[in-house]
Amino acid sequence: MNQKRIDIIVSIVAAIILWFYVINIANPSVQTTLRDVPVEITGVETLAEKQLAPVTTEGYKANVTVSGVRNVINKVKAEDIKLSADISELALGGGTAPIKAELPSGVSIVEINSPGADIVIEELVTVSKPVEVVLSGSASGKEATVLSSRLTQVEATGASSRLAQVTAVRVSGDLSGAELDKPMDLMLAATPVDETGKVVTGVKLAYEVIGVNAVMYQTKTVPVEVPVEGSVWEGAMLKSTDISKTMTIKGPASRLSQISVITAKPIDIEGIFEDASFDVEPIIPGGVFVSDSSEPLSAKFTIAEDGQLTFTFKASDVTVLNVAEGHAASAELAEGVSEISVKVTGPVTTLRTLGSGDIAPMTDADGRGEGEVVLALYPGHSIDGLTVEYAPARVTVRIK
Repeated sequence: MNQKRIDIIVSIVAAIILWFYVINIANPSVQTTLRDVPVEITGVETLAEKQLAPVTTEGYKANVTVSGVRNVINKVKAEDIKLSADISELALGGGTAPIKAELPSGVSIVEINSPGADIVIEELVTVSKPVEVVLSGSASGKEATVLSSRLTQVEATGASSRLAQVTAVRVSGDLSGAELDKPMDLMLAATPVDETGKVVTGVKLAYEVIGVNAVMYQTKTVPVEVPVEGSVWEGAMLKSTDISKTMTIKGPASRLSQISVITAKPIDIEGIFEDASFDVEPIIPGGVFVSDSSEPLSAKFTIAEDGQLTFTFKASDVTVLNVAEGHAASAELAEGVSEISVKVTGPVTTLRTLGSGDIAPMTDADGRGEGEVVLALYPGHSIDGLTVEYAPARVTVRIK
């Protein structure tokens, strides 16, 4: 009987010793650090009731050091740790929201390397943004085409600086497997994007899905006829023209087969005196559209740097200088000649400042007395850079 008691006591002691060994030696308490544990930002709805919003709720992470017995800690992963920061009490401008942790059973927190999440708070605004439909699946001779969108504007809500980044609400669809000329109704996911097409996070849209009617059309490249009306300024000379000659259109095959040329609205070049470019506006027949692949149509007119002006004068317009005192002089043209033609050449910019008085014909009697003499003509003013030619170059001057 005593031996049995002794055996029981020995067994109990051995179990205690074994338990103590497992807990404190074989499975000791250890620590580990889990890096980049995501921090969930909460309280956004409460801020929205105050017409406030965080600039972003994404990208917040922290390193967390936890402790526990080895066999438990060895199984803990970053996704087992739930970190959160409540921002509901923050005001305009923002602040630091303390980070709290939810841990699995048997795990204790030792340290969170960040005391809190630094949050910027702005006014909550709502702005309408245009809907931009982007279709893929176009191939050689075929092009995905938007016929209509159920919405052209969508309200976007978020922090003011986030909304300022949004240029459009984009919906995208793939028509690569679509049958030609057969319209399709599509329900496409909507995404706020900036001017580069990058998604803007932290923005809520009034509609997450938008209905679009689209079709796959054939394309066709056709000549473009561009009427040109008017003339360049009288002193300018047209050096060259460069006008778009073709464009690509799209539409049902039956309609495209009826179109062999596209006519554009006339371009008026009346009075231009320097290089000029114009947008060409094609007149698109009903039932067809301009292809997205078609280059913008344009017309460029290049004006020569030098131009030419022509003036005409009568013999009575000639001024005779240096006539002898007490005498009068008059100019006469040869028989059969009715006028003096003056051709002025030089930079167009200078020609445009020229008036008839600047090149009115003059001649010099050099103090001559009564008689008849043939004298050369020259302009009343000397203008740098211009060449002046008179025809005839001489006139007969009678002095009385």
